[in-house]
Amino acid sequence: MQQNGQEAPERKSLPQAVEPPGPEDESASGEEQRLSAERKKAEEYLDLLRRTQADFVNYRRRVGQEQAEVRIAAQSDLLSHLLPILDDFGRALGATPPELAKQPWAQGLFLIARRLTTILDQLGVRQLGTPGELFDPRWHEAITTKARADVPEGTILQVIQPGYALGERVIRPAQVIVASAPPAVGSIPAGQEDSEEG
Repeated sequence: MQQNGQEAPERKSLPQAVEPPGPEDESASGEEQRLSAERKKAEEYLDLLRRTQADFVNYRRRVGQEQAEVRIAAQSDLLSHLLPILDDFGRALGATPPELAKQPWAQGLFLIARRLTTILDQLGVRQLGTPGELFDPRWHEAITTKARADVPEGTILQVIQPGYALGERVIRPAQVIVASAPPAVGSIPAGQEDSEEG
């Protein structure tokens, strides 16, 4: 191709310059940024919701435990006031002469005692302290010990006053007499060492 007799210089193909983003590109990029920001917000809100739900579940569990503890404490307090009456009732029944045990009034007392025991069982109250079981300081209070060779050391020999527990909470420990090991053969009893020396 010639123009006016001269050859046209070859046009070099220039690399195409990167065109600045047009309004369509800017709007697509802005949309992506807004979408990303909204997703981030949604994730934050979802995380906050999950934490709030977990806090609420923990709160309900804690309130339930506190209510149960308050209920058990109130029942324990009431029962601790009733137990001396129950003890007196048991002693009275134990002291009833056999010839009077068949009387209607005595039978009525035995029936009342059985109903009281049933009610305590229904409330979850259990009696502590049985002769022959091992002493446990959580449930028992040792009043004294007796040296015995025929039973293992720490065995409950006698229950002076029964104890009671509501679930794992001790209302009153059982007062018991516990077996101790007999003194060793050939040992000098306490207080006799001085008399044998002189």
